[in-house]
Amino acid sequence: MNRSIKTTPSFSSVDDYERLRKVLDTAGYTDKGVIEALGVKDSPSLSGHDLPVLLRRTGQGTPVDLFVRLFLMEVPVDRSALQHAIQPIKLEAWSEGGLVETDGESVIATVRLLPFEGFLLAFDLERHLFSQSGSDYVMGIAASSLTLASHTVRRHARTTLDLGAGCGIQALLAASHSDRVLAVDRNPRAVGIAAFNAKLNRLPSIDCREGDLFEPVKDEKFDLIISNPPFVISPDIRYIYRDSGMEGDQICQKIVRQAPQFLNEGGFCQILCNWAEYSGQDWRERLAGWFAGTGCDAWVMRSETQDTARYASMWIRHTERLQGDDYARRFDEWMAYYDRQDIEAVSAGFISFRRSPKQSNWFRAEDGLGKKTEACGDAILRGFELRDFLETVRDDETLLNMRLHVSPDVRLEQQYAPSDGTWVGTVAKLSLVKGLDYSGEADPHVAKLIGACDGSRTLGELLVEMATSLGVEPAKIRPAFLQFARRFIERGFILPSDFQS
Repeated sequence: MNRSIKTTPSFSSVDDYERLRKVLDTAGYTDKGVIEALGVKDSPSLSGHDLPVLLRRTGQGTPVDLFVRLFLMEVPVDRSALQHAIQPIKLEAWSEGGLVETDGESVIATVRLLPFEGFLLAFDLERHLFSQSGSDYVMGIAASSLTLASHTVRRHARTTLDLGAGCGIQALLAASHSDRVLAVDRNPRAVGIAAFNAKLNRLPSIDCREGDLFEPVKDEKFDLIISNPPFVISPDIRYIYRDSGMEGDQICQKIVRQAPQFLNEGGFCQILCNWAEYSGQDWRERLAGWFAGTGCDAWVMRSETQDTARYASMWIRHTERLQGDDYARRFDEWMAYYDRQDIEAVSAGFISFRRSPKQSNWFRAEDGLGKKTEACGDAILRGFELRDFLETVRDDETLLNMRLHVSPDVRLEQQYAPSDGTWVGTVAKLSLVKGLDYSGEADPHVAKLIGACDGSRTLGELLVEMATSLGVEPAKIRPAFLQFARRFIERGFILPSDFQS
């Protein structure tokens, strides 16, 4: 068996996609079926390190056992047993369709086929990444995929663009709330696999196109653009999915600068991003410059920052798995590149921006967000609405005359410590139980202010109450009070009366 050959899965007949889907569904090769068979938390968590355990759990020889071994564990299965499991399909149809290879009495998969949130998703086997022809490797479900999916604004869109689609998972997810989805990638193999996945999952609204960035859609406009681009800041052009071939973080800058012309008014672009950090330059100011003159309101969430040594080591070990002298040589190449570029650290995060006709656009940047994998697209949309609201009440008196209410998603947790035979309150924490991961220690007076926002009193009245409890004049605490109020409005802890939770 020649395991170095890569084929792009494709069937000549629409009926073959239906037959494949029916066989797998009937066998229980679904999210739930795989999890029950293997006793794991979720399908993407499967690891090669668990192979002996997983082999034992799939030893009954049922159809789902065979499919798990074939498509998830990447181990050979018996040819006659597989042919029996896929009846009435002929094994030759799977071979001609690029799903498997046969060698005597054994069969091995040529692609991975993963049940994920009701979809069946084909993508490349890991061994292709480390082969000599691995430059066009097509990634499956990774942490970046889940992060982008969880942050996507999922209101109705007439047309959505998945830019750098890879296997097409974002396009598949977007199809449920979009009339039409265009999936674009410069990797021909990725385009073929994305098209296969669209057909396998019965989604004719997805149109897959080959080309670099916006070139294949130069005459189109979109309500939503989502992108998981090749954002890794590297000196190489080894992998299409990882390396853009541009200097530094120019790929992300280019998307930010070009996307607005492809957005309808009010349309969103959301991208995962790595950006370079330079000594003496504030990252917020640098990224704000990316949006100057774009006609967009922008919200940047920085999830983490790594020094260049850690960043280089992580990516080399993740994508190349080099050891000894080979690793040291490659590591030195990456570090020399950063030295030439004067890059001292690399940050990762999530960027959302919206085309707006306003004469003056706003820019918002926050730390410690952008990595959540639970759905928070609605919270991002709400964040844009709340920032828009704050832009209309820049006058302090206007804000003080408003009545606000606390979000039902707010929680106050109080810790107590033993002291002299009783309990004494220590740390209080305010947080939101839905949406973005906003939380932090709360001063008792601030916590009381949040709880007092029940819509019956204006902020000005609450200011007087807080000042009285502190024994000071309202004017003395007014600047800090308004600063706290604006911050808690922006983050969704307290809401204007016409905002529904």
